[in-house]
Amino acid sequence: MIVFNKVCKDRIKNFTLYIKAGELVCINEEDKEILKTLFKLLNGQEKPDKGVIRYLDKGVYSRTPPRNLLGFVHKENLLLPDRTLEENLAYIMQVRDLEMRNHQIMIRRILDIVDLLHCSQKKAGELLKHQLVRANIAQGILNYPPVLVLEDPFHGLDELNTQGVIHLIRRLNQFSMTIILLNSCRKLFMRKDVRQVRLKEVFPERKDYYG
Repeated sequence: MIVFNKVCKDRIKNFTLYIKAGELVCINEEDKEILKTLFKLLNGQEKPDKGVIRYLDKGVYSRTPPRNLLGFVHKENLLLPDRTLEENLAYIMQVRDLEMRNHQIMIRRILDIVDLLHCSQKKAGELLKHQLVRANIAQGILNYPPVLVLEDPFHGLDELNTQGVIHLIRRLNQFSMTIILLNSCRKLFMRKDVRQVRLKEVFPERKDYYG
């Protein structure tokens, strides 16, 4: 599905990883800047200095992230604070040129999946931290992408709400959605069936590599 082959970028050195369709992969790294670099590599904002990232879409490998293959959940809140949650999602659908026919029904289905249907008419600025995380996940899955990449979604959450978001992520994975979870949280409880990848800072004089 997604292949990193000896990718080098800034402090990422010789990162090699194969992510299969349907996997839930948790990539752990306490340094948030390294996670940000990895997130930008995945969404195409940045290119590797060396090595290659390949995406398998409809039987064909591409070096450019296919638009309809991946959904992204940014660490930063992307919602406009003075618009309702429903209005925000409708606006994002327009910007992404998604199908707007019956968009209200589609948005309500998405909000039901992330357990925010009761907040549909709340303004984004009125949402609690854990609700904003769920709302950002909602915008990431508007077109039901096969792959969802989440950038450090547990930052700032308490243990109870962290486990609630983990439960949501696992449910999405059960919908056959491949999940790539970029995580900086040290004490994150994940079940043993979740694939864990530990990223370390690799210095030039060392021969070990990520993955």
